[in-house]
Amino acid sequence: MPSLVNYHVIDPQNIGDLLSSPLHYFEFPGFTTESRDIRHVDLDHLPANLAADHVILGGGGLLFERFLPQVTAIQNGRQGGKRIFWGVGQQSYALKALQDYRKFNYRPYLSSGDLVGIRDYDTPWPWVPCVSCMHTAFDKPRSPQHEVVVFSHQKFQINLPGLPRLTHTESDLETVLDFLGSGETILTSSFHGAYWGTLLGRRVVAFPFSSKFATLKHLPTLYPVKKWSDVRWQLSLLGKSLYQRKAENQYYCATEGWQALCAQAQAYPDSLAECRAANRQFHTQVVAALPHRRY
Repeated sequence: MPSLVNYHVIDPQNIGDLLSSPLHYFEFPGFTTESRDIRHVDLDHLPANLAADHVILGGGGLLFERFLPQVTAIQNGRQGGKRIFWGVGQQSYALKALQDYRKFNYRPYLSSGDLVGIRDYDTPWPWVPCVSCMHTAFDKPRSPQHEVVVFSHQKFQINLPGLPRLTHTESDLETVLDFLGSGETILTSSFHGAYWGTLLGRRVVAFPFSSKFATLKHLPTLYPVKKWSDVRWQLSLLGKSLYQRKAENQYYCATEGWQALCAQAQAYPDSLAECRAANRQFHTQVVAALPHRRY
């Protein structure tokens, strides 16, 4: 039976990565399927390391210079099989890229794809948002309990004491969605926090740290982050610093004026149905594109 391998990021510390594989939600009759972590592609032992008849790359932010060697190797290592991009997207960590995200060069990543669907909206390629929208946990009714909740990326923290808060390292999707759904408005520095909050029909204000926040079709209100700064604990005596320690892999930004942005934020009540329809249509195209031959 021919094989179909999905390469994406499988990070147990990031629930969005864990749930962004189409193999979780769709069947591919006539194929054995397997998920592999793209970070573990052994670039020194190709093509044996890539043995598969057909490959899906995505979902997630694989259009990132860190993954270009792996994406290139997977495409070049083909032996007649299909190379399909499903729900991948750009990410550049230069904050100026938020304004310049349309200048992102997709072609080094996508030029050899047989079928391409990307989560970034308004590009030359078909829009296929993150497939995690297919999860049945989104079908549960939820009523707001708070005016505002904070869902932070663990690395990029929104420091607003007194508001209900959770981070993206929570591993249970239903817990995350119950939390997001408990707010009328969501403040978030997580891409999937912004995406999932929108799918729940909530208003979202996003504190971006990469260009991917600007590529969503159902765009949240974006806080104008000027800088993400690390945190240092300092012990001083008579104005002289005696001891200083940096917070490990944790950054904060200014938050002034967030209340006014909440009033501007928009809800998209049809976003869940729209995102699911795009993924169902793309699945139909993928199944039609895969050759069903017996080995």
